[in-house]
Amino acid sequence: MDLLIILKIVFGGIVLFHASYLDIKKREIEEWHWIILAILGFIHAIYLSFAFQSFRPLLITGAVFLLMFGLALLLFYLGLFGGGDGKILMGIGALLPSLPGKEYAFGLFPMSVFDNALIISIFLPIFILIYNLSRKDSPKEYDSGKIKKILAMLVGYRLETEKLSEKFYPLEEFKEGKRRIKLFIGDLDFDINKYKKELKDKGIETLWATPGLPFIVPITFGYFIAIFFGDIMLKLVMIFI
Repeated sequence: MDLLIILKIVFGGIVLFHASYLDIKKREIEEWHWIILAILGFIHAIYLSFAFQSFRPLLITGAVFLLMFGLALLLFYLGLFGGGDGKILMGIGALLPSLPGKEYAFGLFPMSVFDNALIISIFLPIFILIYNLSRKDSPKEYDSGKIKKILAMLVGYRLETEKLSEKFYPLEEFKEGKRRIKLFIGDLDFDINKYKKELKDKGIETLWATPGLPFIVPITFGYFIAIFFGDIMLKLVMIFI
């Protein structure tokens, strides 16, 4: 593999790890993350275009960048994607539109990163459920049906009220004086400290909450899986076919 491509891979990984760290800590991805990925990708594409005296590298980079922009925009307006996550995919699209050695969805590396991130996101609730079952814990104190409780066990777990912070979203609400499971998170900007105080005043020591893992984390893992193993979804489809 070309040294410049290896350097781009390493640089992309560092930026993604930093973006994941910030998103977990602050619930925010800074603009420079995707911008620097895109700039470096286009600089390399321009260099290749001059080196091979062909506009093909630049055209491919631009096309993949725009394709990821379109995908990110669609998912954002469908409410399935955050704006920062979509921009990161755009940056990856410019940085590494394709990679040699592995099979990628439509031959595009960033599409396989997205595929892998989706697979990771799908399996995450299973790991959370196994965690809850291993502890023999369930939201039994809530006045909700069994289906809601099972769904809550797929996306959240018991948390001490004292440990509640901006990193977690309560999966509960008070209705008619009863505690009930609330699967729809709703307003993400509510005052968490005020809510924690209300729970303490009511003598509630634990609650059911979800860690609200940012999608940038599955994207980061999907990035490295795509590099070393390829497209998980594509491999699964090929197995079944």
